[in-house]
Amino acid sequence: MTSTLNALAAQEHIHDLERQARRTHKQDAEPDAPAAAIELRLARTDEARVLHRLAALDDAPDLAGEALLALIDGEPIAALSLSDRRVVANPFVRTEHAVTLLRIQADHLFGRRERRHLRGMPRLRFA
Repeated sequence: MTSTLNALAAQEHIHDLERQARRTHKQDAEPDAPAAAIELRLARTDEARVLHRLAALDDAPDLAGEALLALIDGEPIAALSLSDRRVVANPFVRTEHAVTLLRIQADHLFGRRERRHLRGMPRLRFA
């Protein structure tokens, strides 16, 4: 298991270096280029290996059921299970914004709204 985890870590490091090189190359070509966009979408049924890889990198069990996937430059960086809201993410990439967006998107898909508590606001009383 340790050798598999080391191989995954090495592979992710290589991918990180390639991504960084592409970003640096893009920035050199376009100095005012915006930051990379985060793409959110439902994971397809043929992407079980992608989800398994993210879970292995995060040292977590595989996600169950349907999942939302966050990608940067086409590379999966995080996923959220729609059944239990559990998240797995690539620990070698900054994913806090992607995870926040995944949670917002999941809430939007299910129509879940956070209740706002208005403390200190007077309540109207009807007679």
